[in-house]
Amino acid sequence: MIKTIKPQFGELPPKHSFVINPYPDMRITSCPMCERKTGQRKVPLLIHINPMHLIALNYTCRYCKSCDLLIAHKHEIEHLLTELFSQTEPETVGNEYLIIGTVEKNSWLENLQQTKPLRETLAHVSDFAVFHQELRVTSPGWYATGQDAPKMEPPPSHEWVKSESIKHQK
Repeated sequence: MIKTIKPQFGELPPKHSFVINPYPDMRITSCPMCERKTGQRKVPLLIHINPMHLIALNYTCRYCKSCDLLIAHKHEIEHLLTELFSQTEPETVGNEYLIIGTVEKNSWLENLQQTKPLRETLAHVSDFAVFHQELRVTSPGWYATGQDAPKMEPPPSHEWVKSESIKHQK
């Protein structure tokens, strides 16, 4: 059997499973995998924003202890990112982003006091063990036996979008 090696960004071993909830009107209080009640866990999430931004955002995720699953709410993260970049680099707002993993809390706190080089920060980064793109919910209602319920499409982002003035500059 041939083993494939998964590329790893951080130097710490991967931990936590991760999923993002794209539905702003749905709060996840039960785990989508095991259906147990979720708690909360505040962790610095490492986010890459195109073209070359890497930030650690201290964010309170829903957390299932049984599944070791972190659940983030997309609209909240995008709201925080919009606030962060709208004054300093408005051209970044609306760019694609990827939540890569978590940063150790102590390292994140030290980096707030004095910015460290990327190589030093990577020594304190854990990738996600399992990364699920986005949560999908089925549409409610009655369906015939054997018929699958259609998936609800998440609404488009309202804040994390390119402004019209920046679109016209390109």
